[in-house]
Amino acid sequence: MHSSHTFDSVPPGFSITDFNSLPLKERVAAATQVARLERKIFPAMEGFDYDVELKKKNTGLLLAFREGTQDNVVAYLVFQRMKRSVWLHKLCVIEQERQKGIGRCLVQTLRVQMQRSGGESIWLWVDEHRRPAKRLYDACGFKQVEVRSDYYAPGRAGLKMELLIGT
Repeated sequence: MHSSHTFDSVPPGFSITDFNSLPLKERVAAATQVARLERKIFPAMEGFDYDVELKKKNTGLLLAFREGTQDNVVAYLVFQRMKRSVWLHKLCVIEQERQKGIGRCLVQTLRVQMQRSGGESIWLWVDEHRRPAKRLYDACGFKQVEVRSDYYAPGRAGLKMELLIGT
């Protein structure tokens, strides 16, 4: 069995696990599930090459599972550590598990990990039209610091957001 990073804020019936804590066989299965969810939920132009990205030492992946299962990813968060900052690249919760606090818990788990390891800030870009995602990031304490026109596509501005990590 692998270690699961669980906090009081984890919604009942779910667990949060760091990808690297999984045994190799389970990592392969989880990465396959994440890639499948990615293709289903995000536009192709925003796709992430998990075979390449997860091999990078500074790329991390947090996974949310239904408690008692490790074969059913219900949410994930991809991040990249850059010295004392981290970039949150992807946050995805499957549709039927949204509005249960899983996304917020993944962000909180990342924040705690970064705080424990001396991190100072978490950065992200979010599409201005993805209002539920923007509301989640606002609720997690992120502050908008920049707007970039046509960041995602013509007419789709990107909002750069930052979360300062308390010491």
